[in-house]
Amino acid sequence: MSTTELRPAPPRARRPRPTITRRRLFTTTAGHYILWALALLVIVGPVVPVAVASFWSTPLYDSGGHLTWHNYAVLLADQQWWTAVGNSLLFAALNTAGSVLLGVVSAVLLTRTDLPGRRILASVLLAPLALPGLVLILGWAVMWTPAGFASSWLKTHTVLSMPVNLYSIPGMALVGISVAAPVVFLLCRGTLLSIDPALEDAARTSGAGPLRSLVSVSLPLLRPALTNAALLVFALSMEVLGLPLILGYSSKINLISTYLYDHWVNDSQQGLVSAGAVFLLTAVSGLLLLRNRLVGDTARFTTTTGKPTGMRLLRLGAWRWPLSAVLALVLLVTVLVPLAGVVLAACTTLLTPFISPWSVLTLGNFSTVLSNPLYTDSLINSLLIATVGGALTTLVIAVLSVVAHRSDFRFRGSLQQGMLWPRMMPALITGMAFFWSFALLDRSGTVRASLWGVGIAFAVRSLALGYSAFYPALAAIGADLDNAARTSGAGWWTAMRTIVFRLVAPAMAASFVLLFVSMLNEAEPAVFLVTDKTPVLGLTMLQLAATSTGGTVAALGVIQMIITLVVLGAGRALLGVRPRA
Repeated sequence: MSTTELRPAPPRARRPRPTITRRRLFTTTAGHYILWALALLVIVGPVVPVAVASFWSTPLYDSGGHLTWHNYAVLLADQQWWTAVGNSLLFAALNTAGSVLLGVVSAVLLTRTDLPGRRILASVLLAPLALPGLVLILGWAVMWTPAGFASSWLKTHTVLSMPVNLYSIPGMALVGISVAAPVVFLLCRGTLLSIDPALEDAARTSGAGPLRSLVSVSLPLLRPALTNAALLVFALSMEVLGLPLILGYSSKINLISTYLYDHWVNDSQQGLVSAGAVFLLTAVSGLLLLRNRLVGDTARFTTTTGKPTGMRLLRLGAWRWPLSAVLALVLLVTVLVPLAGVVLAACTTLLTPFISPWSVLTLGNFSTVLSNPLYTDSLINSLLIATVGGALTTLVIAVLSVVAHRSDFRFRGSLQQGMLWPRMMPALITGMAFFWSFALLDRSGTVRASLWGVGIAFAVRSLALGYSAFYPALAAIGADLDNAARTSGAGWWTAMRTIVFRLVAPAMAASFVLLFVSMLNEAEPAVFLVTDKTPVLGLTMLQLAATSTGGTVAALGVIQMIITLVVLGAGRALLGVRPRA
């Protein structure tokens, strides 16, 4: 009798438990859309109220009113407006021509020749980029005006004299060249360093000498850099405010910027000023379109397709030392003497060539600054805006940059252009735009009358600067790193937070340093936003310098310069941060 072994029944296959997916309040795509909408609303949206105010019969903060052409009719019929437009065009043309000439010549001499002292001369030339522009302008007023220390000393002790009266449009253009030429130099130097020397070698093998090969081959390749630099300088010249306020005020020379400033501060003609602001914004936007038209296809100027050979310097021979001396003299007159003048004026009771500065040294000007509530409040407010605003703006730039460059968001291209737009918009219009925006959205005036309103305007104005410092580091990080995190189950925001943001932390710190310096020294946007309770350093110094260039104002400028240099020096030592154009 056989027995059959009973086997246990096979276990039943367990049904998989239904997975419970937690629905997020906002998906990643929805978050991108929200950030995109908020960013463009804050960056581009404030321009709309300026246009509306130019067509409205009453200020936007008043009830009533209607659409009208009256503001434009009054503007176009005002002879002072057309005089300001003509003065602005003349100043911009002179400033652009001089800046391009000095910038290109300096770039060639300091980059492609064996000029003695190239590094020292380049550092002095770039110094205005690392300093508040208002400080250099104040130095010119102290030293080189007809009654200035240096010009008076030359008249008394030599047969030389300042060839141009600074209280004129050519004189103001001369000062503007010292501020704008470093920008042209930077743009042209970068292009010259990227040109493959093999191109010049090919010209030499055809019989051209070193100088002719440089002029006929390398210089024509500067066309995109020259076009960008020239239009940038021209656009900045059309909107500059500090220079004509300080040097043009006594001669009653009005530019577009001072015309708008005067009619807003003294006459309170908001509709007229808004119409003029629309004109200025249209002109600057037209210059940007003209730039794209003139440069055309940049591929025509591509010169390096592989690893270029070592750069060869053009030997100047007997001209080395004379050219170096001439360039050193130019930088001495335009940069070093004005900066020395600010320090001397701040540290003396009276700056005159007839009395030795060593006999009238004093720290009283600094004591006056530190004991005056207006000056101390301006300094504290600017430091708060630069610190808190710089940190928050850095965080915003980081978030918007990863959306614009590390996501598949549909409108990421417009976000990239949007972050660059505020730097292309005149600073005065930025301040006016936020004034009208706050007037419409904040009827109580709480934000507009606080440091938050000024800080928001400064932040938007400096957005492009921080973005330019942050983006190269973000572009250098391969997308494989955050893609690996995504394949491991991390969400998009988690990948950005745990991987990308940690890797770009040094770039965020560098962006903060540059934003701190920019927001500390900003002045023009504050014209329309600052109240008696919210003074800021840049505007306070600008308003004082427009009526006086005494020791107190110079002391305020020295404090501003010291803070800027300390922050930039610390940033360069810790992070390798250098000033950018």
